Amino acid sequence: MNKLIYNPLIILLSLSLFTISFSSEVEKAKEILKKGETQRYEESLTQFDRGYILLKRNQFEVENSLSYIYYSANQIYLSSFAILDPIFLTLGEFGIENARRHIFQYGLSFRYGIADFLQAEVNVPFIYRHERYSVVGANKSESTADDYGIGDVSVALSIQPLKETKSRPAVIFSLSFKTKTGKSPFKIDNPRKDLPTGSGYYAVRGGLNFLKSIDPVVVFGGFAYSYNMPEKVGRVYTLPDNTSAKLDKFYPGDTVSLNMGFAYALSYNFSMNFQFAQDYTFTSKSKVNGIKSDVNNSTLNSAVLKIGTGWAISSRSSFNVSVSMGLTADAPDYVLEFRIPVRF
Repeated sequence: MNKLIYNPLIILLSLSLFTISFSSEVEKAKEILKKGETQRYEESLTQFDRGYILLKRNQFEVENSLSYIYYSANQIYLSSFAILDPIFLTLGEFGIENARRHIFQYGLSFRYGIADFLQAEVNVPFIYRHERYSVVGANKSESTADDYGIGDVSVALSIQPLKETKSRPAVIFSLSFKTKTGKSPFKIDNPRKDLPTGSGYYAVRGGLNFLKSIDPVVVFGGFAYSYNMPEKVGRVYTLPDNTSAKLDKFYPGDTVSLNMGFAYALSYNFSMNFQFAQDYTFTSKSKVNGIKSDVNNSTLNSAVLKIGTGWAISSRSSFNVSVSMGLTADAPDYVLEFRIPVRF
């Protein structure tokens, strides 16, 4: 009978090959898991805010959003651009009323991935406003006003110069331009019946966003600066005491924005996110009857706490709900938002 001959060299070589093969499979498994975790993180952020995750090259996305915004203050602050009702603030008519504002905003956004690191976006808002005024003092009265129409259309370009690594966060730079397609407060004949749907001036906004995966969450934050351009008005307004004043030019204050938060992917289909956002608008100025001066009560400090959830309906679409609660007097009391982005 032939005896099996065990060569120690052959045994050692076999064990080495098995170990190398096993290690290779382990590394492949780790890569697959890591890729899955990255995909889950990206999906959770995609459900939260497209400003932190850009579209891939040649990808196209359409997003429908619906927001209900409630204010019980005398100033309106919407989408980081101040709608100050500047006529009242400039001419000193405001401050005698207690206003309740209900704003419904439907937004239609189009995004396109020019490259894996470059994205273009167009946002078209449609606004419906309902307001109730209660005059305090000796002559108490109450009135209501409604109006609707297109808001201020904006365009944006986002670029990601740095991707995330183990030692640094991903960086995304964005530049946007807000038009004045909405109904301007400077062109309203009867401010007791007509309401603006836009700010009445152009604005340019630049910002930086950062995000970092810290298992099991993704931490994000950023800051932005909005240059709100002066608007030439050149219109005469009649004041309540039957005197008149000419508003030559309005200089809206610039806005500094800060946000930070984190997102947690509970599964591949569901995520939660928490965010703190603050916008500070500097004092506006106006030129009335040839005299330039500060606009009283035009400095704004709006801070909100936002809590949201995202549910991936399919590989191309998700359903997102968020609630923002105002933390300062200039912020909205609360904002309820629904978003449905669809990728192609």
